[in-house]
Amino acid sequence: MNARRNGLVVLTAVTALVLAGCGGDDPKPAEPDLQISAEGTDAADTLTSAETRFFSDTSPWNTRADDLGIDPDSAEMMDLAQERVGVVENGDRIRTEPRRITDPVYINTEAWTTPVVAGGVPTAVVCRQIVCGDGEDSMVLDVPTDIDPDPRYDGWYTIFDPSKSIAYDLWRARREDDGSISYHFMRIWELKGEGFSDPQVVGARGSGLPLFAGLIRPGELNAGRIEHALAISVPGPATSSFVQPASSTDGNGRPQSLPEGARIRLKGDVTLAEPVDPETGEPIPMTAQQRRYADAIVLALRTYGAIVVDRAAVPTLYAQRDVTGDMLRGNELQGLHLDDFEVVELGIRHQYPPDETDAGDGARTSGTAPTTEGAP
Repeated sequence: MNARRNGLVVLTAVTALVLAGCGGDDPKPAEPDLQISAEGTDAADTLTSAETRFFSDTSPWNTRADDLGIDPDSAEMMDLAQERVGVVENGDRIRTEPRRITDPVYINTEAWTTPVVAGGVPTAVVCRQIVCGDGEDSMVLDVPTDIDPDPRYDGWYTIFDPSKSIAYDLWRARREDDGSISYHFMRIWELKGEGFSDPQVVGARGSGLPLFAGLIRPGELNAGRIEHALAISVPGPATSSFVQPASSTDGNGRPQSLPEGARIRLKGDVTLAEPVDPETGEPIPMTAQQRRYADAIVLALRTYGAIVVDRAAVPTLYAQRDVTGDMLRGNELQGLHLDDFEVVELGIRHQYPPDETDAGDGARTSGTAPTTEGAP
């Protein structure tokens, strides 16, 4: 089912809902906290709409990377991260062969990225299988009626409940004919928590990390300032191992490759060139506004870096679905390649899938993470 966007608005009115309470005897006007997608007829009077950083100040998503050491195997890992294993059919024979992906960095704004919704009407949210993660057989959440999960892209869908300061990440979600939302797996996140799970705990994406973490959001673009790490996917993340903050992996690259959960940052001496037409080799001029957006993203990649959250056909960043498609073309960073990044020093590599004795709470009975591609 395609996502329906009739009547979609990006809310700009400040209202009373906030993600965390404030102390003091004299209540202050609510600070704008959240940029989300919502249907005007459902939620225009009930949502805050500016940007804030999710998670705690000590979360990996909110700590700077520009003063961290470089991993001694950085160059090798970045090289292997560009290797994608392809399947080749030759008559009755099937074989695999590595393919080096040299495509530049792309920004997803619609396909393979996440809508973040809140408010709307009370909606049944129903699990379609026995193992639901943090979900229940059936629950009721406020959801806009005009913004749907898109099953073509693993049905990624994030529902915020600002009154409880939590978010619900759904995997393989879809809108049913009766208006309900059904899904295969749910992970609930505290918006003031650390933004990651213990090792061996799966989530709605292969790395176990939140779907909404590291998104490029419209308020940040307009402000020209992104003050958190971004989410990135690479063609060949390491198979069978991850590092925190990831808690699982769907990596399919060489074992020595860049693991999911690794943080990479743009090298200090790299500057952004204009995107180039792949057919003619001619530069594609950017408007002043696009350049401003691109500069904000580049600064974030240099200062906070990007955390590897998934695998993708090409190096991919993620902008919030439904509210950034009119702002970004997707090719603003096509002057950048994975060779322009370096890996900050890794923590412990955890093996995945684990032995049964090492499985964490919430792990699937099969011991495998949801498989996603994240392709643009």
